[in-house]
Amino acid sequence: MSEAKPQDGSTVKGYRTLTAGEIERMNRLKGVSQHFCSLLDTEREVTTAEVVERGSQAETERAQALRCMAIARTKMQEACMWACRAVARPDADC
Repeated sequence: MSEAKPQDGSTVKGYRTLTAGEIERMNRLKGVSQHFCSLLDTEREVTTAEVVERGSQAETERAQALRCMAIARTKMQEACMWACRAVARPDADC
């Protein structure tokens, strides 16, 4: 995940200015997400490096494991987004 430039909320329509405490809480949530995604990256590297015979059951299982990790990454990113939204509390129409 890339680092976003700090915003005070006044330049984004529908968002309010966040307190220092809210910013810290959002950064902690994002840190947890980044750590989890890093663990997934490591697991993906290990799984990708497994030697399996082409067309074998092991190859199918590895492909399924990689798909599961991709889904886990997407779900973690979504969870982080929703958690940060809960802290930021944007307008209902955002």
